[in-house]
Amino acid sequence: MDLTPHQAALTVERHDCPNYDAPAGSACRTRDGKTAAKYHTPRFVLAPALREELEIPVPADRHPSRTWKQSPALAIAPAPRTERPVRIGYARTSTAR
Repeated sequence: MDLTPHQAALTVERHDCPNYDAPAGSACRTRDGKTAAKYHTPRFVLAPALREELEIPVPADRHPSRTWKQSPALAIAPAPRTERPVRIGYARTSTAR
């Protein structure tokens, strides 16, 4: 990753968190509403510069492990997605015959 943790956070936060509905501009949350220590994978995979990373920690200024609060709205609108989705599948067949 060539981005600083703060730049990576800004890149990830351009997208809504699909796991716990944190809106764009806010860090991911845990089930009990606290800021997660790292971003959820489905969210940072949407950022092309971060797709190959295994985890992205939440920077200290996002206050991990504290009760989540709504961040101010982003000053710029997220760019529309131009990449095509990747479909990963799993199949099972019977070995009886």
